[in-house]
Amino acid sequence: MKKVLVTLIAAVVVSFGFAGVSFAGSSQTIAVNAAVPTVSGGLSLGLSKIDSKGTEITTDDVWTIVPITNGIAFGTLTKDSTYKIFRGQYYYALDLGVEDNSGTVWTITHTISSVKKDATNNLDDNINVSFVKQVDETTSTDLLKTSFKNSNSKAYTKTALSGGWLRIYYGIASGKGDNTGVTAIGLDKTAGTYAGSVTITLTP
Repeated sequence: MKKVLVTLIAAVVVSFGFAGVSFAGSSQTIAVNAAVPTVSGGLSLGLSKIDSKGTEITTDDVWTIVPITNGIAFGTLTKDSTYKIFRGQYYYALDLGVEDNSGTVWTITHTISSVKKDATNNLDDNINVSFVKQVDETTSTDLLKTSFKNSNSKAYTKTALSGGWLRIYYGIASGKGDNTGVTAIGLDKTAGTYAGSVTITLTP
């Protein structure tokens, strides 16, 4: 009798011990939450110097990441005695990313200061500027191909760049396949150092 009583007590304990986690024909909702902080107004720039290894842009070109402070430095151009023009060995790619999850429809604006030697001599019609929407390292969509002069005040919104980022290419005219309005630098171009700048503005 004592053995039977102990067995019954054990059975009762087991039965009630799981009462708190047993749901027969019922449900219970458990909340899950996390807070993502707001990031706004962050503009990220990356500059690459590209050795074209010739007059054409190809997949064999060598890309080197350079500090933004180095600028777009084409260096001393090379005389092409066959075509009577000056050529550049390098072109550049400027990648622009926006760090903003606030929902703001921002705009990136590209403005220039003339690449000039003096009041009458400049290279504004001799530099290709190409805007592309870059989706990944191998996929892109052309937005605009123009001259340095005509690239002033060009702007692209968050909506236009959705799913990618803005990349801008800069290159000295090669005399072949140049953008509309761009001409090669002839041997009659006045010698000297030409300098200007590009400004990237994120608004609002």
